[in-house]
Amino acid sequence: MFGLSQYTRFSNYHNYPLKYSPMKKFLLFLFPLFLCLFMTGCKDEDEPEPEPLPSAVDADIKKQVKYSSGAIETKPASAIIHIWSAEDADFDVEASGTDIYVGSAYDKNSGEFKTAIYGSVGSRMKEPVEPGKYFIYVLLKKSSSSGSLAYSHTYFEIKEGENLQLKKTFSHDVPSGAYEEWDKNK
Repeated sequence: MFGLSQYTRFSNYHNYPLKYSPMKKFLLFLFPLFLCLFMTGCKDEDEPEPEPLPSAVDADIKKQVKYSSGAIETKPASAIIHIWSAEDADFDVEASGTDIYVGSAYDKNSGEFKTAIYGSVGSRMKEPVEPGKYFIYVLLKKSSSSGSLAYSHTYFEIKEGENLQLKKTFSHDVPSGAYEEWDKNK
């Protein structure tokens, strides 16, 4: 039947070292590496979507100053700046009265006063905002010079990842407490 030599032959077979060419050794080394990279590189269905790019609005308020020589210079103007979300809103500045000075504007669509979501005092306001439609109201601070409490307003829209520059320059001869179009002096 089976002789002892047959068992010896099979057992001796494993005593011989396997000889692989350098290319086979290299491929055997790379295979587990590629397998790991493939498994970790697969997208998991539960992963959240990437964060949307931030948007920002930068409002810059200035006023012209006329010197006795007739020269006109533009300087930063101290103002009260308010911004409201204007999605489905139509703001009425006149109906808001003096409440708008403190950030409360009348919305004709809802028939209610809405509170500003962003506000600042100074010549500049930079705020991160969500994409959408907004309404900005600017009121020059009370002073002894002409143009005291002059105001302006406009609607604007901002998209995802956009940094919007809003600039308003009030005229040197704007009357105190008067409205001035946003686009005047551009």
